[in-house]
Amino acid sequence: MANKIKTPIIERFSDGQVIITEGVVSTKAYIIQKGKVRIAKKIGNKTVTVVTLSEGDIFGEMGLFQETVRYATAIAVGEVEVGVIDKKRFDELILHSPDEMKIIINAVIDRLRITTDKLTVLGLQWEKARKVLDAISTKEKQL
Repeated sequence: MANKIKTPIIERFSDGQVIITEGVVSTKAYIIQKGKVRIAKKIGNKTVTVVTLSEGDIFGEMGLFQETVRYATAIAVGEVEVGVIDKKRFDELILHSPDEMKIIINAVIDRLRITTDKLTVLGLQWEKARKVLDAISTKEKQL
């Protein structure tokens, strides 16, 4: 994505530093100004990378619409600089949006959460299948 939105608030993170934590309520969204951010979701005792985002990408935007817990963890990959949009500023920006638009956006966000869940489960299943295939391949090489 090539979002070139500039924000007055800039935060910096070091490699491996957690930017947002799954399960914690937060009402900020972030725009990557520099670096990469890994988005990871916990399933059981496993953590699965959902996507790695880069400059111009936005994450945490669902927290601007729905005051619920974070759905995933965002972790800095290398040195990262993000612009921050807080809920107060966001609410000012959409103050004049019709209620119907807010209902539609919330429906899209709910569907996105369901899709992310399904993709995360598929990623975990793929990881397990790959390990089984690797084990079979190793056994065949030994024969």
